[in-house]
Amino acid sequence: MKPVSSNELRAIQLNILKVVADFCDNNDITYFLAFGTLIGAIRHHGYIPWDDDIDIAMPRPDYDRFLSMFDEEHPNFKIISIENNFDYGFSFAKVHDNRTIINETQYKQDEFGVYIDIFPIDGIKYHKQVHILRIINKLLHTKKANFTQRTISKKIINALGKIILLPFSTHFILTIIDHIARQCPFGSTSKAGCICDSVVGERAIVDTDLFSSSIIQEFEGESFKIPVGYDKWLKSIYGDYMQLPPLEKRISHHVFEAYWKEPVCKKTTKSHQTT
Repeated sequence: MKPVSSNELRAIQLNILKVVADFCDNNDITYFLAFGTLIGAIRHHGYIPWDDDIDIAMPRPDYDRFLSMFDEEHPNFKIISIENNFDYGFSFAKVHDNRTIINETQYKQDEFGVYIDIFPIDGIKYHKQVHILRIINKLLHTKKANFTQRTISKKIINALGKIILLPFSTHFILTIIDHIARQCPFGSTSKAGCICDSVVGERAIVDTDLFSSSIIQEFEGESFKIPVGYDKWLKSIYGDYMQLPPLEKRISHHVFEAYWKEPVCKKTTKSHQTT
């Protein structure tokens, strides 16, 4: 298989983002640039130079509508989520280019191509809700983790964790996460956040009003929507997000290789005529 170059990777991701954003605008679905992508839009007007992925977020009702509608119109870009794939290993959805394939070395392989991540924004009523989700997500990461590129001590801890978690499938753990994350409908509480994949604990809890409307922000020469309360949201999660990290921390946190799928060659047969 032919490797996807770093320039091709970003071009594919940006194309997916444009298609998703246009679809959302045409169908009155709310979306926002999120996390590192949002920082990149504000601080660099594009990708963080050492980053290699795109994240967006949607209020849960919009997220559910998007999942139910998007695949019908886009043959090359497909949604993968726990709603449509029992073997999928994440609590949030991805839209991926099905002409490519990703080989991730950190976790057990999921079948998807170059992607962007789609996170639901849920209502939050109790801090306990976020704490429980953080614990269950740690168990999920242990369940999925490979032993490559890890220290001996981490390999031992992971092995013990995997033994304890043997009776529980990844899908079962994900359905628990999904159920807890959905307990408080978005808009029904004064607090909200992307908590289904929460590893930041209470920093994920922000005022729901931060997502009450959107403004337009440049990202890689294109215009996309960001939440009106983007500054408070980013500060809650990252602190002073405008401050560049030290040089040694300017690295990607994702470990994967991307490839173009081999084209399917159709066999041709010659027709013979008798004279």
